[in-house]
Amino acid sequence: MRFLRAPELPLDDPVAPDGRSGTGAPAPPTTPWKFLLWLATRRKRLAAAALITSGIALGGLPVLPYFLTGAVDHGLAQRDWSALTLWSLGLVLAGFASAAMIVWSHRLTVYWRMDAAYRTLQLSTRKVNRLGGGLRRQVTTGQVVSVGATDLRRIAEAVDGLSPAFGCLVGLITVGVLLFNTSVSLGLTIFIGVFLVGLITGPVLSRLQKRQQAYRDRIGDITDRASDIVAGLRVLRGIGGERRFSDSYRRDSARLRGAGYRVAPPMAWLNALGEGTPAILLGVVVWLSGRLVAAEEITVGQMVAAYGYTGALLLPVHWLIGTSYRIIEGRVASGKICALLNVPERDAVAEPRPGPHTGAALRDPESGLTVEGGELLAVASADADRVAEVFDRFAAYTDGEADFGAVPVSRMDRDELRRRVLVADHDAYLFAGTLAEVIAGREGADRVRAAVEAASAADVVDSLPEGLDTEVDNQVRTLSGGQRQRLRLARALAADPEVLLLHEPTSAVDSHTESRIVERVAAARAGKATAVATTSPLWLGRADKVAFVRDGKVVAAGPHLELFENRPDYRALVTREAE
Repeated sequence: MRFLRAPELPLDDPVAPDGRSGTGAPAPPTTPWKFLLWLATRRKRLAAAALITSGIALGGLPVLPYFLTGAVDHGLAQRDWSALTLWSLGLVLAGFASAAMIVWSHRLTVYWRMDAAYRTLQLSTRKVNRLGGGLRRQVTTGQVVSVGATDLRRIAEAVDGLSPAFGCLVGLITVGVLLFNTSVSLGLTIFIGVFLVGLITGPVLSRLQKRQQAYRDRIGDITDRASDIVAGLRVLRGIGGERRFSDSYRRDSARLRGAGYRVAPPMAWLNALGEGTPAILLGVVVWLSGRLVAAEEITVGQMVAAYGYTGALLLPVHWLIGTSYRIIEGRVASGKICALLNVPERDAVAEPRPGPHTGAALRDPESGLTVEGGELLAVASADADRVAEVFDRFAAYTDGEADFGAVPVSRMDRDELRRRVLVADHDAYLFAGTLAEVIAGREGADRVRAAVEAASAADVVDSLPEGLDTEVDNQVRTLSGGQRQRLRLARALAADPEVLLLHEPTSAVDSHTESRIVERVAAARAGKATAVATTSPLWLGRADKVAFVRDGKVVAAGPHLELFENRPDYRALVTREAE
């Protein structure tokens, strides 16, 4: 039976039930409790099997003392050794059956948890991919990192806790029924005790949820701070800002610690209830059953069974308290996942138009910048962010009126536009894998080597133990900033787009290396449009044309020497002198 097997990961469609292809399947809910319930009910037969086996396993544990009653009353008390043997065998068989059910329940619960975790992971990854370059404008780095590092695990643990929670509830009901069958007063004692525990636990769980929410928010804040510090550590050191950011991180850490301390009191109360309540109930039941035995209202065997029934509450009550906490954490984590899934996406192009002929020019009316087919264009500006905004409009990462030939980029098919126009940031993310895969995915070795040579990164490859076959981690932090920048440039060149928009591609390398890169990139991109956002004289002097941008507008265009001689403001920018 398919639903009794582990899920096939990754799922074909994380939205469809049972991981099967779900054409037209409804989108997941985007409120925390509904999302958590939605995750738990994607594989309904698996969930039902996990709950049923847990109910039998944990609900059957309190039944074991029933066999003790028979062994004591019908075996020992009557000195009937055959009856004692039968009741004892029944106890052993019931124990084996309960153990087998516990194993199966745990196995199915793990499958259930894996399905929920990977479904959430795939939904989050798909959302991030759809947001693309707009992700950083709407979601902080800390939010995304915390989703992968914390929230996925807590959601999985919340789903994992549903099965034992159901089994524990069945166990509590079973104990109550068995004690009612023994004595009405004993049964009422259990039900009243559990009811009182529920009354106390409710407000504690509510307080825990609020404090857990505050704690999770602090985690996102401090992750943001850490990401900012790591990303700009070299710059911070250069301008003397390292101490200031370090002090800020310490303050954030102190706030996070304080939020963690505030989570501790309700957690302590929950643990106390989980450990203390069964012990108190056990004492009350033993006292009452002793009085009932003295009054000859129940037998000694029934008293032993009552003790066993109540002792069996230790595990269910303890697990119920623990799973309540895990479900609260899962609800908080679901809220963060829903916040990510609720981030608005840009509408897909309803009726995409085919792109223009090869070699068409890119034009941005807002800035006046034009990238002609086949030319090497340098874009010089004191405000690099404004140039980056123009490049993003060219690639339709942000809204604008840019045209590719006679076709608005906003009306083009996104896949075609991504193939033909590539924006390459100098700090773009480097993924893990072999170095060859980092540079060119599954492309041929010849393309990889040509891109490495054009980016003057051969020495970087040679410095690694296995060259292009070396396995590297995310962001390749074992390399220097300049080495990573050359790998990013090699990756952009290996993609070989029709139009390549480079943003400060050599800002972290020395002038000798930069000179080689400029000449090699110009040769590698001959006949294809390339625009470079830079104020480096090496790029400006080699470019076919320079566009001088001020306040987001092109104020002059032409050869570097012409602008240098005729524009004092341009000359001041290039020489780093005040006008």
